[in-house]
Amino acid sequence: MNRFLLVLILCMAGFCAMAQDKQTLLKNADEERDSLKAIQLYSKIIEQHPTESLAYYGRAIVRRQAGQLTEAINDIEQAIRLNDSSAVYYAQKAFIYLSLSEYDRAANDIRQAIKLSPGTANFYSTLSYCQTKQGRFDEAEKTAQRGIDLDPTSPFPYRNRGRARLYKGQTDLAIADFEASLQRKHREPFRVYSDLGEAYQQKKQSTEALRYYNLSLTTQPSYIEALVLKRQLERQLQTGAVLPTSTFSGRRVALVIGNSGYRNVNSLNGQPLNDARAMKDRLDKLGFVTEILTDIHYDTTQAALNRFYAKAKGADVALLFYAGHGIEHKGTNYLLPVDVNLNLERPDSVEQQAFSVTTVIDQLQNAQPRYCILILDACRDDPFKQSATVPPTPVKRDSSRVRSTTGKQAQPRLPVHSLPDDGTHRGFRPVRVESKIRNCYVALATAPGATARNGPNQNGYYTEALLKYLHQGRRLDEVLRDTRNEVIQQTQKTGNSQQPEYIDRTCEIMIL
Repeated sequence: MNRFLLVLILCMAGFCAMAQDKQTLLKNADEERDSLKAIQLYSKIIEQHPTESLAYYGRAIVRRQAGQLTEAINDIEQAIRLNDSSAVYYAQKAFIYLSLSEYDRAANDIRQAIKLSPGTANFYSTLSYCQTKQGRFDEAEKTAQRGIDLDPTSPFPYRNRGRARLYKGQTDLAIADFEASLQRKHREPFRVYSDLGEAYQQKKQSTEALRYYNLSLTTQPSYIEALVLKRQLERQLQTGAVLPTSTFSGRRVALVIGNSGYRNVNSLNGQPLNDARAMKDRLDKLGFVTEILTDIHYDTTQAALNRFYAKAKGADVALLFYAGHGIEHKGTNYLLPVDVNLNLERPDSVEQQAFSVTTVIDQLQNAQPRYCILILDACRDDPFKQSATVPPTPVKRDSSRVRSTTGKQAQPRLPVHSLPDDGTHRGFRPVRVESKIRNCYVALATAPGATARNGPNQNGYYTEALLKYLHQGRRLDEVLRDTRNEVIQQTQKTGNSQQPEYIDRTCEIMIL
């Protein structure tokens, strides 16, 4: 036999053996149920075949399921670098961001998955879920409908369309969707039972609502959302046991942020800084270990939030206080750092420069403190109410977050006060809290669509009233109720009533 031909045959045989060995390793890793062993198997494949994108993809899935979310993101991004035409890679990246409660990023990645594979029904269901979390209920309903059109047998788009309709107030249509999801054998029926309970509660049919909450908890006793909703309904009906009280006297941690000196939107003349300092002093007296930051940029805010989430793990109480500008953009509520610049060319500049309230709430709950509290003295005045003669200050941005479509640094185009109607509005839209822990309180300085006001003294109306009642030995729910009444009473004297709100998703009463 020709020597060259023999060498070629031997090389081909070796290559086939290596390929077969790689496929065997991938199969073994895919079938391994132990997370640590599966990660080790995928790591061995990567060591031997560093350009094998499937190994990074598989390891990303296992790491997401094991809660190693930062490592999972690194793996899936490497898989995409090796093969950017795989829709399932982008979908997996979206799932990881959902685990991180980063809904804007998840939505962007699932859109890319849809672009690569427009016929996959469950991608539309995932996008619909993201849009509902973003408060974009009309879009969520239409997106879920697309998933139903593609696969009428799938239970997931029916549930997601139902949730969008529920939040739009279309209760009967939502109930029909939830029932359709159950008929199609949703793999986590306890979630759908809880949805039905919420829908019937919205219809003020309390008996039916309690029946579905109980059915959810019978199916999955640890499902927090159903437990909290049931307790809340029982409190309203005064049929359940009296909620236990607790001083939650273990470790208490707090993050206090006050933003006033905005560069490119209306400044707030220092009152949020006074609010933050006064709250820090009061929280210290209440036994909190408090970090305070004032007039901070995006990167500093992100780092502070990450530190706070880490401190909140295992804490008895975790409290976040924010005073500064807040806006609603396309259904999502955002907190604004002082370097925000809403005149950049990219349409998603708000998402990349501000902090979603829903994401902050969910990420704090992900840390699993016994009790979490968010107090948002936001929506101070109108951030866009600015003199037409004052141009926005150019801001150096992190190129990984905000870049123009040309790859160069994006530059402001319009004065802030003359922004087009792109779905950005002063004030918040109603804040929705999905319970992930037994106790979560969200207090808002003003009603949806309205702005909070600076007060005539050192502090804003809301924080001044809160400080009046926030003392050791008081019940938190009573403090927030009295604060609300005080703000209404004081602002009515000015002829422009401000009406605070609070969202109580708790199973226990906290004594300060």
